[in-house]
Amino acid sequence: MKLIDLSLNQYIEKAMDTSSVPGGGSVAALCGALSASLAVMVLRISGVDDINCDLYDVHSDFLKENIDKDSSSFDDVLKAFKLPKDTDDEKKIRSAAIQRGYIKAIDVPLSTMEEAGKILSLMAEHLPLMGEEAFSDTLIAADLARTAVRGAAHTVRLNLASLKDKKLKASYENRMVKIERNAEKHFQRIQNY
Repeated sequence: MKLIDLSLNQYIEKAMDTSSVPGGGSVAALCGALSASLAVMVLRISGVDDINCDLYDVHSDFLKENIDKDSSSFDDVLKAFKLPKDTDDEKKIRSAAIQRGYIKAIDVPLSTMEEAGKILSLMAEHLPLMGEEAFSDTLIAADLARTAVRGAAHTVRLNLASLKDKKLKASYENRMVKIERNAEKHFQRIQNY
Protein backbone atom coordinates (compact mmCIF):
# COMPACT_ATOMS: atom_id res chain seq x y z
CA MET A 1 0.00 0.00 0.00
CA LYS A 2 1.22 3.49 -0.85
CA LEU A 3 1.86 5.93 1.98
CA ILE A 4 -0.48 8.45 0.36
CA ASP A 5 -3.30 5.91 0.62
CA LEU A 6 -2.90 5.40 4.37
CA SER A 7 -5.33 7.07 6.73
CA LEU A 8 -3.88 10.00 8.62
CA ASN A 9 -3.75 7.89 11.78
CA GLN A 10 -2.02 5.03 9.95
CA TYR A 11 0.53 7.42 8.46
CA ILE A 12 1.33 8.88 11.88
CA GLU A 13 1.66 5.39 13.38
CA LYS A 14 3.86 4.26 10.47
CA ALA A 15 6.13 7.26 10.98
CA MET A 16 6.81 6.02 14.52
CA ASP A 17 7.95 2.52 13.59
CA THR A 18 11.54 1.47 13.04
CA SER A 19 11.28 0.95 9.28
CA SER A 20 12.12 4.66 8.72
CA VAL A 21 9.33 4.72 6.12
CA PRO A 22 8.02 7.35 5.99
CA GLY A 23 11.13 9.31 6.80
CA GLY A 24 11.74 13.01 7.07
CA GLY A 25 11.67 13.64 3.32
CA SER A 26 8.27 12.02 3.00
CA VAL A 27 6.96 14.02 5.94
CA ALA A 28 8.38 17.19 4.35
CA ALA A 29 6.48 16.43 1.14
CA LEU A 30 3.31 15.89 3.17
CA CYS A 31 3.80 19.28 4.85
CA GLY A 32 4.13 20.88 1.41
CA ALA A 33 0.97 19.23 0.12
CA LEU A 34 -0.92 20.29 3.26
CA SER A 35 0.29 23.87 2.83
CA ALA A 36 -1.21 23.99 -0.66
CA SER A 37 -4.50 22.57 0.60
CA LEU A 38 -4.70 25.09 3.42
CA ALA A 39 -3.88 27.99 1.08
CA VAL A 40 -6.68 26.88 -1.25
CA MET A 41 -9.10 26.67 1.68
CA VAL A 42 -8.25 30.27 2.64
CA LEU A 43 -8.73 31.45 -0.94
CA ARG A 44 -12.08 29.70 -1.22
CA ILE A 45 -13.30 31.09 2.13
CA SER A 46 -12.23 34.49 0.81
CA GLY A 47 -14.43 34.00 -2.29
CA VAL A 48 -11.60 33.56 -4.80
CA ASP A 49 -12.42 31.79 -8.06
CA ASP A 50 -11.25 28.27 -8.76
CA ILE A 51 -8.83 29.45 -11.47
CA ASN A 52 -6.51 30.87 -8.82
CA CYS A 53 -7.08 27.87 -6.57
CA ASP A 54 -6.21 25.44 -9.36
CA LEU A 55 -2.70 26.88 -9.51
CA TYR A 56 -1.93 25.10 -6.24
CA ASP A 57 -3.15 21.70 -7.46
CA VAL A 58 -0.11 21.09 -9.68
CA HIS A 59 2.26 21.57 -6.75
CA SER A 60 0.08 19.64 -4.32
CA ASP A 61 -0.20 16.68 -6.73
CA PHE A 62 3.57 16.66 -7.26
CA LEU A 63 4.22 16.73 -3.52
CA LYS A 64 1.68 13.97 -2.89
CA GLU A 65 3.67 11.80 -5.31
CA ASN A 66 6.88 12.69 -3.48
CA ILE A 67 5.43 11.35 -0.22
CA ASP A 68 5.99 7.89 -1.68
CA LYS A 69 8.89 8.68 -4.02
CA ASP A 70 10.98 9.98 -1.16
CA SER A 71 10.47 6.79 0.81
CA SER A 72 11.92 4.73 -2.04
CA SER A 73 14.53 7.22 -3.30
CA PHE A 74 17.30 5.77 -1.13
CA ASP A 75 16.62 2.17 -2.21
CA ASP A 76 19.14 2.31 -5.07
CA VAL A 77 21.89 3.38 -2.65
CA LEU A 78 21.10 0.45 -0.36
CA LYS A 79 21.04 -1.99 -3.30
CA ALA A 80 24.35 -0.65 -4.61
CA PHE A 81 26.06 -1.18 -1.27
CA LYS A 82 25.16 -4.88 -1.56
CA LEU A 83 26.91 -5.27 -4.92
CA PRO A 84 30.09 -7.38 -4.98
CA LYS A 85 33.41 -5.59 -4.44
CA ASP A 86 36.00 -8.30 -4.80
CA THR A 87 37.66 -7.15 -8.04
CA ASP A 88 38.64 -3.70 -9.26
CA ASP A 89 35.91 -3.84 -11.91
CA GLU A 90 33.31 -4.79 -9.32
CA LYS A 91 34.47 -1.94 -7.09
CA LYS A 92 34.12 0.55 -9.97
CA ILE A 93 30.65 -0.74 -10.86
CA ARG A 94 29.59 -0.66 -7.21
CA SER A 95 30.95 2.85 -6.65
CA ALA A 96 29.23 4.20 -9.77
CA ALA A 97 25.95 2.57 -8.73
CA ILE A 98 26.21 4.10 -5.25
CA GLN A 99 26.75 7.55 -6.74
CA ARG A 100 23.77 7.14 -9.11
CA GLY A 101 21.71 6.11 -6.11
CA TYR A 102 22.73 9.21 -4.17
CA ILE A 103 21.77 11.40 -7.12
CA LYS A 104 18.26 9.95 -7.02
CA ALA A 105 18.19 10.34 -3.24
CA ILE A 106 19.06 14.03 -3.75
CA ASP A 107 16.74 14.75 -6.68
CA VAL A 108 13.51 13.75 -4.95
CA PRO A 109 13.83 15.93 -1.84
CA LEU A 110 15.28 18.75 -3.95
CA SER A 111 12.12 18.66 -6.04
CA THR A 112 10.10 18.81 -2.80
CA MET A 113 12.03 21.96 -1.89
CA GLU A 114 11.28 23.48 -5.30
CA GLU A 115 7.56 22.72 -5.21
CA ALA A 116 7.10 23.96 -1.64
CA GLY A 117 9.00 27.12 -2.60
CA LYS A 118 6.59 27.63 -5.51
CA ILE A 119 3.67 27.34 -3.09
CA LEU A 120 5.19 30.10 -0.94
CA SER A 121 5.64 32.22 -4.06
CA LEU A 122 2.00 31.73 -5.06
CA MET A 123 0.82 32.52 -1.56
CA ALA A 124 2.85 35.73 -1.49
CA GLU A 125 1.33 36.70 -4.84
CA HIS A 126 -2.19 35.91 -3.61
CA LEU A 127 -1.91 37.71 -0.25
CA PRO A 128 -4.27 40.53 -1.31
CA LEU A 129 -6.90 37.89 -2.15
CA MET A 130 -6.66 36.10 1.19
CA GLY A 131 -9.26 37.44 3.59
CA GLU A 132 -8.65 38.32 7.22
CA GLU A 133 -11.27 35.83 8.43
CA ALA A 134 -8.86 32.95 7.87
CA PHE A 135 -5.50 34.70 7.88
CA SER A 136 -4.20 32.53 10.71
CA ASP A 137 -4.62 29.60 8.29
CA THR A 138 -2.59 31.53 5.71
CA LEU A 139 0.22 31.82 8.23
CA ILE A 140 -0.01 28.11 9.09
CA ALA A 141 0.06 27.23 5.38
CA ALA A 142 3.21 29.33 5.00
CA ASP A 143 4.76 27.63 8.04
CA LEU A 144 4.02 24.22 6.53
CA ALA A 145 5.54 25.17 3.17
CA ARG A 146 8.63 26.56 4.92
CA THR A 147 8.90 23.34 6.92
CA ALA A 148 8.69 21.36 3.67
CA VAL A 149 11.55 23.40 2.19
CA ARG A 150 13.71 23.15 5.29
CA GLY A 151 12.91 19.50 5.99
CA ALA A 152 13.68 18.40 2.45
CA ALA A 153 16.88 20.48 2.58
CA HIS A 154 18.08 18.41 5.54
CA THR A 155 17.64 15.25 3.47
CA VAL A 156 19.41 16.78 0.47
CA ARG A 157 22.36 17.93 2.57
CA LEU A 158 22.72 14.53 4.20
CA ASN A 159 22.91 12.81 0.82
CA LEU A 160 25.09 15.51 -0.75
CA ALA A 161 27.80 14.68 1.76
CA SER A 162 28.28 11.33 0.01
CA LEU A 163 28.39 12.71 -3.53
CA LYS A 164 31.93 12.53 -4.95
CA ASP A 165 31.44 14.64 -8.10
CA LYS A 166 32.46 18.09 -6.81
CA LYS A 167 31.04 19.96 -9.80
CA LEU A 168 27.66 18.25 -9.48
CA LYS A 169 27.72 18.75 -5.71
CA ALA A 170 28.35 22.49 -6.17
CA SER A 171 25.51 22.68 -8.69
CA TYR A 172 23.11 21.06 -6.22
CA GLU A 173 24.31 23.34 -3.42
CA ASN A 174 23.73 26.42 -5.58
CA ARG A 175 20.21 25.27 -6.45
CA MET A 176 19.47 24.68 -2.79
CA VAL A 177 20.68 28.11 -1.75
CA LYS A 178 18.57 29.76 -4.44
CA ILE A 179 15.46 27.80 -3.43
CA GLU A 180 15.99 28.51 0.26
CA ARG A 181 16.55 32.24 -0.29
CA ASN A 182 13.48 32.62 -2.49
CA ALA A 183 11.35 30.58 -0.11
CA GLU A 184 12.48 32.63 2.87
CA LYS A 185 11.82 35.89 1.01
CA HIS A 186 8.23 34.81 0.26
CA PHE A 187 7.76 33.42 3.75
CA GLN A 188 8.82 36.71 5.33
CA ARG A 189 6.53 38.65 3.00
CA ILE A 190 3.60 36.52 4.14
CA GLN A 191 4.54 36.84 7.82
CA ASN A 192 4.84 40.62 7.56
CA TYR A 193 1.65 41.21 5.58
